Amino acid sequence: MKLNAFYPGMPKIWLPLKLLLIMKLTIFILILSLVNVYASTFGQKVNLEQKNVPLKVVLNAIEAQTGYVFFSRDYDLNKPKISVSLKNVTIYEAIKSVFNGLPVEYKIVDNNIILKGNAKNISPAFNVARGAQDTLQIRGNVADKTGKPLPGTSVILKGTKIGTTTDDNGNYALRLPDGNGTLVFKFIGFQTKEEPVSGRKLINVVLNEDDSQLQEIVVVGYATKDKSSVTGAISQADKKVFESRPLVNASSALQGAVSGLTVVRSSGQPGRQGYDLQIRGFSSVNGNKPLVLIDGVPGDLNSLNPNDIGTVTVLKDAAASIYGARAADGVVLITTKNGVKGPPQVDYSANFGLKTPDYLKNVTTTQQLAEMSNEALLNVGLPGVPEEVFTKIRQGAPADLNKGWVTYLQDYPGFYTDNNWNKILYGNALQQTHNISVTGGGENSAYLFSAGYANDNGVFKYGKNNSDRYNLRMNYDFKLLDKINVQTRNSFNNEIVREPSSLADVMSNSPRLFNFVPLRNTTGQYYTYQGYINPVQQLEEGGMRESNSNAFSFNVKADVEILKGLKITGQAGVNTGNYNDNANTRTFTLYDYEGNIDGYRNPLNSAYYANSRNLFKSYTGLIEYAKVIGNHHNLSLMAGTSFEKNTDLGTDVTGSNFSGNEIFTFNLADQTKADYTKLNGFNTDWALNSYFGRFSYGFKNKLFLDATVRLDGSSKFSPDKRWSAAFPGVSVAYNLSEEKFIKSLNVISNLKVRASWGQAGNQEIKAFSNYGYIPLIKVSGGYPFGSPNARFPGAVSGIASDKRTWETIETANVGVDFGFLDNRLTGSIDVYNKENRNMLVNVQVPATLGGTPPSQNQGHLVTKGFDFSLGWKDQIGQVKYSVTAILNDSKNKLVELKGNDVLTLGHNFTHQGYSLNSYFGYDFAGIIQNAEQLATYKKLGGVPNNIAIGDVMYNDLDGDGNITPYGDPAKGTKGDLLNLGNTLPRYTFSANLNLSYSNFDLSVMMQGVGKQMNIRDGSFSVPMSAIYFQSLEYFYGKSWTPENTAAPYPRLIPGAVGFDNLLSYNWRYSSMRVNNLAYLRFKVITIGYNVPELLCKKLKLKGIRLYASGQDLFTISKGTWNGSFDPEEGYKTNTEQTYPFTRVTSIGLNVKF
Repeated sequence: MKLNAFYPGMPKIWLPLKLLLIMKLTIFILILSLVNVYASTFGQKVNLEQKNVPLKVVLNAIEAQTGYVFFSRDYDLNKPKISVSLKNVTIYEAIKSVFNGLPVEYKIVDNNIILKGNAKNISPAFNVARGAQDTLQIRGNVADKTGKPLPGTSVILKGTKIGTTTDDNGNYALRLPDGNGTLVFKFIGFQTKEEPVSGRKLINVVLNEDDSQLQEIVVVGYATKDKSSVTGAISQADKKVFESRPLVNASSALQGAVSGLTVVRSSGQPGRQGYDLQIRGFSSVNGNKPLVLIDGVPGDLNSLNPNDIGTVTVLKDAAASIYGARAADGVVLITTKNGVKGPPQVDYSANFGLKTPDYLKNVTTTQQLAEMSNEALLNVGLPGVPEEVFTKIRQGAPADLNKGWVTYLQDYPGFYTDNNWNKILYGNALQQTHNISVTGGGENSAYLFSAGYANDNGVFKYGKNNSDRYNLRMNYDFKLLDKINVQTRNSFNNEIVREPSSLADVMSNSPRLFNFVPLRNTTGQYYTYQGYINPVQQLEEGGMRESNSNAFSFNVKADVEILKGLKITGQAGVNTGNYNDNANTRTFTLYDYEGNIDGYRNPLNSAYYANSRNLFKSYTGLIEYAKVIGNHHNLSLMAGTSFEKNTDLGTDVTGSNFSGNEIFTFNLADQTKADYTKLNGFNTDWALNSYFGRFSYGFKNKLFLDATVRLDGSSKFSPDKRWSAAFPGVSVAYNLSEEKFIKSLNVISNLKVRASWGQAGNQEIKAFSNYGYIPLIKVSGGYPFGSPNARFPGAVSGIASDKRTWETIETANVGVDFGFLDNRLTGSIDVYNKENRNMLVNVQVPATLGGTPPSQNQGHLVTKGFDFSLGWKDQIGQVKYSVTAILNDSKNKLVELKGNDVLTLGHNFTHQGYSLNSYFGYDFAGIIQNAEQLATYKKLGGVPNNIAIGDVMYNDLDGDGNITPYGDPAKGTKGDLLNLGNTLPRYTFSANLNLSYSNFDLSVMMQGVGKQMNIRDGSFSVPMSAIYFQSLEYFYGKSWTPENTAAPYPRLIPGAVGFDNLLSYNWRYSSMRVNNLAYLRFKVITIGYNVPELLCKKLKLKGIRLYASGQDLFTISKGTWNGSFDPEEGYKTNTEQTYPFTRVTSIGLNVKF
């Protein structure tokens, strides 16, 4: 369906051949382009016909044709009038002809032509200054008062356009027409300094900081501001967080780096880490993803090359309101790196990392399994494990082919040794990244070209499991006619992920496979025990999956100043993406321990192919006006409009029962039955039209006001609900540090108080599709390729509603920014409150309705929290150091759910009056220690009849004499369930230490969570959940026995032998099972060395940096169950399908050419 809302009607450590070819080709094209530009400049022909016009007109025409620039010191170019007729002549011939007979001397310095009046010389001689003896070559260094180089400092010969910029070490070189004149040195945040040349060849300069100029530029909605005038709650991270560390994903670098931004991951699998961003907690039950804008256009952070990122800005409060419909969960603004004017500079960086799997599921040894099984069986009065089994285990006896010893598995061979499957399946792996960039430009243009490659290998020893990502980017900025500025941002990325098609099954089943089961049988074949597929065989022979995604992004932005202070800006962005996914499951043979065929896995082999395409278009236009009134009042107005349209379409095909195991083209699938082939597809789109504006006012750099408004219309809603109410935002700031009484203290460098309020909408709602207001027909069943052609009837999948509309999130924020002791001590604190008063929720209706009712705008969610950051930087002699710390917290409460509120035992995503993702369970009262306690406790109702000493007691919270979850409302009892906490990460924190001395530097980043509650589910959450199931090593020795009465857990009860009621009772959701997943992780540790400049010069390089870096090296946490669960796994662990996270140690280098 198409709707239109707004128009009428094994790893390698070298670069792969493919990347080498791409890099060689792009570098060749770039060099060829530069050579062409150079040649075209010097070989440019001049064609010009002018009669009796001022000399300046002629020179302007020559400049336009050749790129040369004329400078005059003391000669009036408007006085002489000349006539010229130039046809296809060189620049030198043109100059000689133009100045023939004029009292002018000229010199050519690079692309500059310097003119000087000289009445004595009527016919000047042609003089190329390059290499001429009367020119002067000047060199020098620019640094601050501490001796730190100031790269990028502008060095200009006063009164001319002759100039250059300093390199990374603060050095510069400049050729002047003669030894006279004055050099002007400028660097942002420092006082401008002028130095007379006076024939000197070496001029070193020290610049002093200028507090009035020291302004950090911050990206805000549709504009940039200096930090002193920012009124909203905004956090930033610069390119340094992406440097000198083993990164294969940009999201990873932001974990703990930005105040108010929470980054979590769900997997360690290459290419499928599942990073999720959240700003200031939950805003809705319908999804909480912030809007990510890359150079002003919505994009995917995970597909970006980390090396291309310049800055990351997070808008957390009313500052995000100007983005309206997409900004309910905050906005992440990513700006990629710009080109740097000057001669071409090439930067190359590489990182090689060794990955070690961490937090693997550690199961008991064979000895521990036998002991726990014996203890559990005896606890319920059943025969235990025979003593001869323990003897054979201690002796490491060979396998008994005739009899096993595990209950219910006696018909399988008995094994008595240990076979650590974690060591068999997992091992170290390599990852590597390579990046190259070329940047440069002229007076009116700057470019950056970059290419990147990232290779990430999985930690499984068997089967292909890796990802390759390729990135290309071209950023080009140029100026037209002095007033038109154009920015282009073009990028391409391609990611390929390979994995065994049964990877999820292997991760789930491998810890369930007994520790004593050998890898191979007596004949050397992969051994299958008790129906558990051999995980190595499954990885090697079970089939492969490969996904290939690529995306191209085109982004062009232009602004023109039509009048002083009046600017018009237009931007167009197009993102197009393609995704292809194909996999097959192969049939393979299973063997018993003696080498006999024991069946087949995947007897009906299969394959699927899926592809999808995405096209996103974004168009923005705005007009801005800025004016300063009376030197104290800064006013600016902005009004704009934008249009976005997104289209997704795709197909997927499934076939099975192929004739062979090697070729899986779908014409070879079995077409005799409809169930053997299936075809599905989709085609959907949405559009969004918006109008927005902003008014800004500043008074004496003290008082600042920003007011924004936005109006959105979305095709996802019915026509009469399509347009939102206006989303307003207001923020104010008062810079107290500008007051005289504050300045007189000489202690406070910065003190600014901020307050904001704003509203933003949410159209990213999972509660309904792009056409939730239209009744849709769902066609069930398959569409076969062959015969018979079986069809299934359609049905209305859900009841539509044309009354649903925008969720509106209202945010209030109060904050303070401060700096003391010349800003050596800096920080900020913000306190906020978010409310969603018309949240879309499911409503309770009678079962006789006959369909799924539509969600309605009837929910109410409140989120509160704070962001705090503190930093100190200083220098002691040659030692420079800085320490920064971030602490954030967010909590929420579901105030209203409108009837659809069912409390369940365990995890509840929603329950009125409590936080999202809350646990409810019983209040653990301890373990029964003696007969007296047992007799007293058995008087309560709801207690198993076979309960005994060593089992669990729960508190009767409602005092009705029964242990029940919900009580009896008719009797006024509420049940015995207790709120046990929630899964939300509380008190997220990070700390950074940076230290440098001479050419060495050290950086340490720590990151963690102060509180996060969890109750694990699944087979591994309970010891001996089945008598034939191996428990985690964590539970060994932690169960109650007469000799271990202080144990944290009740006596062992075996599952599946007739006592499941008691096992289930002991392990109900209760406070006994709650874990706190608080952790402290050493996220990044980097030691670096910058090769001395003198050695670099000898190598004809501009700079070399070497470093060693580690990521996720150490973690301190009590909730890992002896290292079986990473604290970041959270509560999603009931299937054990989380791909292991890894520790990474790496080495890297950066080279500047």
